[in-house]
Amino acid sequence: MNPWGKRLIFIFISTAIILLIITPYIYYTEAIKLKEEETEEYIRRLDTVSRLLTEAQNRAEELEGKIKILTLEASLAGTGLEGLGQALAQAEAETGVNAYVLAGICAHESAWGTSKLAKEKNNLAGLGAYDHSPGSAIRFESREECVMFLAELLRDRPGESLEEIGGWYASDPRWAAKVAGCMKMIAEAVFT
Repeated sequence: MNPWGKRLIFIFISTAIILLIITPYIYYTEAIKLKEEETEEYIRRLDTVSRLLTEAQNRAEELEGKIKILTLEASLAGTGLEGLGQALAQAEAETGVNAYVLAGICAHESAWGTSKLAKEKNNLAGLGAYDHSPGSAIRFESREECVMFLAELLRDRPGESLEEIGGWYASDPRWAAKVAGCMKMIAEAVFT
């Protein structure tokens, strides 16, 4: 075999070896590129799903809030507490104190919004009115202001149950049971 033939065979074999070495790398690189594109598409889809789920959750919470307002409004209709559903729901949203607890306290303390304090001082919760000095009750600009004040007070004071709250809120040992009874009446009023 002449020297050029050997060189051609060497070049041919070298080229084949290089191609055998490089080809898997090229496919691997393309596969990685494809995986990156698939991954980016997957991430875009996850972002879209996440955004849609967040929107759905926000709408569900908004709807839940509206249902709570409507339920409270319907429950309190025809009483002296009528029209407080929005204020009760807003107080719950801002302080975390349950709107039905607030409504129950207001119903009990103000005789369902008909007491002298409720009418003259917008004080639905008997705040500042003590057994020995009922005239010292706080005056509020609006019933809604009273509801928010009550919610903030309950948030900031100790007590996880009506019994614990009643220990510092009222002198009546049956206060918690009476408030719970009002809460029950409010909750059941929608279904009657």
